[in-house]
Amino acid sequence: MLEFQTPELLRMPLQEICLYTRLLAPINCPVVDFLMKAPDPPPAVIVRNAVHVLKTIDAMDPWEDLTELGYHLTELPVEPYLGKMVLYAVVLKCLDPVLTIACALACRDPFVLPTVASQKRAAMICRKRFAAGTFSDHMALLRAFQAWQKARSDGWERAFCEKNFLSQATMEIIVGMRTQLLGHLRASGFIRARGGADIRDVNANSENWAVIKAALVAGMYPNLVHVDRESLTLTEPKERKVRFHPTSVLSQPQHKKIPPANGQAAAIQALPTDWLIYEEVTRAHKIANIRCCSVVTPVTVSLFCGPARLPSNALQASSSFRGSGISSDSSDSEMEDKTAANLALLKLDEWLHLKLDPEVS
Repeated sequence: MLEFQTPELLRMPLQEICLYTRLLAPINCPVVDFLMKAPDPPPAVIVRNAVHVLKTIDAMDPWEDLTELGYHLTELPVEPYLGKMVLYAVVLKCLDPVLTIACALACRDPFVLPTVASQKRAAMICRKRFAAGTFSDHMALLRAFQAWQKARSDGWERAFCEKNFLSQATMEIIVGMRTQLLGHLRASGFIRARGGADIRDVNANSENWAVIKAALVAGMYPNLVHVDRESLTLTEPKERKVRFHPTSVLSQPQHKKIPPANGQAAAIQALPTDWLIYEEVTRAHKIANIRCCSVVTPVTVSLFCGPARLPSNALQASSSFRGSGISSDSSDSEMEDKTAANLALLKLDEWLHLKLDPEVS
């Protein structure tokens, strides 16, 4: 047992710490230099990585100054990527479901993992039932909470949790976090008491799953995965090959006759689109697993990923990249090779390149 408790600076999410540090540090002092003056500073390389992520999500500019979005994120009691997700939900008018998903991601997984093998299968079936064929762990979280709320209003929430392998304590925490976050949004002026931007207005699209996923994509970026249809593998910027975490509803194919050894390949083959968002990457030995995933369309990726302001050379004509060998996400037809020369290239970042119809782009 440790003689002293680990300093809070080493226990809190570093991205959140870096945001608050920017508010306190002298103007010309880099965040990493300021934090290195602490009695027990976090590793400098991890601080630099956190600052890089904050720049990537437009919370900081290239000079490490807070952007307008960054200032708003300091007012929300959640990690920056979750705060950005919630703010986009306000803009896209789908606040209630995104608020639930963000609060569920901020605390531990509400789904309980049993130790008995037979119960594990039953728990996975429950999780998949909540996902409702949407290829989305986020949908499973949302529908599980909504069903629990209904059971709570009917007075049988504890029995509901036992039946569906859910944690009653975690559900109560999510309720408290939702109330707290909603209060902060009201205090910041994002939700008004009446008129435009009132609670009804910011939920006008709350039943539209496509709009909800757009807010999720905006918050999750740059946590994106691309599907390689030829090798049936998942790739992301830092990992050439990743796998679905065993607890994900996407980790297993829908058909029970497929052997477990071929499960990942079959699950990838069944995906309806070539892009996914995920919450985090975890490692087990040499295997990288992605947790809490959802499939998204290339159109959503092109609209809600990348910096808020693209550089002037982000969109390139077909002649400037012809023969570069970059794959297209806009078509799977037999005419793809013939039409590829007429596509434009959209570079959202160093890794995320999309081929688009010039008229659409």
